[in-house]
Amino acid sequence: MSELTDIARRLQGIASGGILYTRDKFDKERFEEIMDISARLLELGSDVKKETALEIFEGNDGYPTPKSDVRAAVFNDRDEILLVRDLDGKWALPGGWCDFDRTVFENAVKECREEAGIEVEAEKLVAVHFHRKRNNPKSFFSSNKFFVVCRFIKGEFKENIETSEAKYFPVDKIPEDINTHKNNLDQIRLCYKAYLTDPWIPEVD
Repeated sequence: MSELTDIARRLQGIASGGILYTRDKFDKERFEEIMDISARLLELGSDVKKETALEIFEGNDGYPTPKSDVRAAVFNDRDEILLVRDLDGKWALPGGWCDFDRTVFENAVKECREEAGIEVEAEKLVAVHFHRKRNNPKSFFSSNKFFVVCRFIKGEFKENIETSEAKYFPVDKIPEDINTHKNNLDQIRLCYKAYLTDPWIPEVD
């Protein structure tokens, strides 16, 4: 992340919180101006146009807090891990943004159903990783990734709008084309270690 982009991110966070909490109409105008400056800085520090930046900011208004991403680690009886092929053609653990009205474990179950066509039971929290530290340091917004070991119950892959394939892989033979934005190889290996270890203490950034 460039210095300009980092400054833009910080200003956007200040402006977003200010707009949310201020009761003074003049202060609100000042915070909106800071938001506009932030979008311009982002344009200067990246390939994102100012208008696009403002649209992104508008969709992430309110108090600046990390999003929650949940990834499910499902193993078969051969200790292989389930990966799904996403719309980019890359492999990843089933998962996605946590719905506002679901717990982390509930979301892990939902994502397995939607992306892999299987029913699972969430059993163990593996880790909570900071996305910008582990997966994408250039990400403008922050997110925490929750990795959850899940037990397979029943089902099989069904065609859907999010993934094109689901397949089990030995942990030492993970495809090279994994989506490291969603999970990296070290995180997959950590899930495997947690799967084999009981009790397990979650790793938290």
